[in-house]
Amino acid sequence: MVDVVGDLLPYAVGVALSPVPLIAVFLVLGAPAGRAAGAALVGARVGTVAGVAVIAAFLADLLPESNGTSPIGLVLRILLGAVLMVWAVVLLLRRADQSESSDQPAWMATMGNASVPEAARIGVLLSAVNVKELAFGAGAGLTIAAAEIGAGATVVAAVGYAVIACLVSVAAVVAFWFAEDRVSRPLDRTRVWLARNSTVLVAIVLLVIGAVLVGESLQDF
Repeated sequence: MVDVVGDLLPYAVGVALSPVPLIAVFLVLGAPAGRAAGAALVGARVGTVAGVAVIAAFLADLLPESNGTSPIGLVLRILLGAVLMVWAVVLLLRRADQSESSDQPAWMATMGNASVPEAARIGVLLSAVNVKELAFGAGAGLTIAAAEIGAGATVVAAVGYAVIACLVSVAAVVAFWFAEDRVSRPLDRTRVWLARNSTVLVAIVLLVIGAVLVGESLQDF
C-alpha cells in the first residue's frame, strides 16, 4: 500500500497544483456562507476525485493481463502521458498569442455568492467534467489497478489519493475556519496570482505528469 501511495503522488500533486479548483475554493470562502460553503465544496471534491480514481481502477482491472501486467494499460498510460505533454505545449502557445486581460471572468463573480448546495455542486463539477482532472484520475486509477491490491484496498488508495490531491484546499478551509481575519487577505492575494498565472501552472503540471507517465510505462514494458 505504501508503494502504491508513493506511485500516486505525482498525480495527486498534479491535481493539488491545479489553479482553477483553488481559485474556486478561495472565492467560495468569501461568500456569505463561506465556512459551510467551503467545507461543502472541498468535501464534494474529495469524494468525486476518489470516485473517478476508483472507477478508472475497476475498469482497468477488466483489461487483459500478461505476467501480472496489462500491456493495454501500459499503452493507455503512454498515450495519456503523450496527450498531456502535447496539451501543455498547446496551452503555452495559445498563451503566447493571447493578450492578458484584467477582467474577472463571469464564473468567478458568481462563486462569490455561492450557497452551500451550489458550492457542493461546484466541487463535483470541477472534478467530474474537467478533462485535466479526469486525465489525472485515469492515471491514478491505472496505477492502482496495476498494483493488484484488491477491491477494498483500491478504495482506500483512491481515497488517500483524493485527500492528498485536495490537501491544499482542505488546509485553506481549515485555516479560514479558525483564523478568518488573518488568512482572508493572503488567500485573496493568492487567488489573484493564480488567476494571472493559471495557464503556465497548468502547462507545467501537465508536462511533468505526462513525462512521468510515459517514462514509468516504458520502464514497465
